Amino acid sequence: MQLFAASVTVLAYGAALIFVAVMNRREFSRNPEKGVRYESLPLRFKLLCWLFIIPLFVASLVGPAFVENCSVWIGAILGLSALVGFALLERACVRWYRENGHL
Repeated sequence: MQLFAASVTVLAYGAALIFVAVMNRREFSRNPEKGVRYESLPLRFKLLCWLFIIPLFVASLVGPAFVENCSVWIGAILGLSALVGFALLERACVRWYRENGHL
């Protein structure tokens, strides 16, 4: 069962990354200015999103569904942590954009 849960988690993480990439591409084609801003964003902000925020969102969904002894409350706590982390990261990105004249 643990191997199955791990496989589902990796697949869900990959799907989430693909979803974010597709949505970014769509948004950047509609608003090229946003794409230029995103390209200038330092790698540390992007890595925080890819390696911290997205895995928390995935864990909040996959954990309660496929992991033994993982309650819905743990999933909710992980989801709230992901939302708070996303809001803080978004705020840090906007601050960086303003400091560097992109907004």
